Amino acid sequence: MHPELAEALTVAARSNADVNDLMVAHLSTPEMLDAQTPGGGFTVAHQLAHMAHVQKFWLSKLNAGAAVDLPDLYDTTQQKAERDPARIRAALEQTSAAVLEAVITATDKGQLTQVSLAQFLIHMLIHDAHHRGQILLALKANGFPLPDEDAMWFPWNNESWPPQ
Repeated sequence: MHPELAEALTVAARSNADVNDLMVAHLSTPEMLDAQTPGGGFTVAHQLAHMAHVQKFWLSKLNAGAAVDLPDLYDTTQQKAERDPARIRAALEQTSAAVLEAVITATDKGQLTQVSLAQFLIHMLIHDAHHRGQILLALKANGFPLPDEDAMWFPWNNESWPPQ
């Protein structure tokens, strides 16, 4: 991968991970994790578990070994999503870091269906953004405060990001 593209993708992936972290840090009560989108969609906890699961699934298509030890945020026996914000934050961080590392170091795209490694990573960022939007909708529809908008955009809009 061209070094400038690898650098740009790294900054974007880290910014995305930081925004995910800010989002989860905002979830200060168990009731916030139970909030659902109108019409009975996923709970916030399920949205977050899904985000980690999808990254882990697609990572396994690129490099199966890279996904094996990543944490799961679903209890598949009871169909419940993880509700501990610290565990959620750690799992999202580990998963996104593993995806970025695999993309940067890969010599081919493995069994990915995306056209390129860059498109795969961009797909993961867009997927996260979609689910962050669903989380914000669920919070707002259920009367919970939203995260500070400036803080959520800071990683994307600050030239000194990410911190060294």
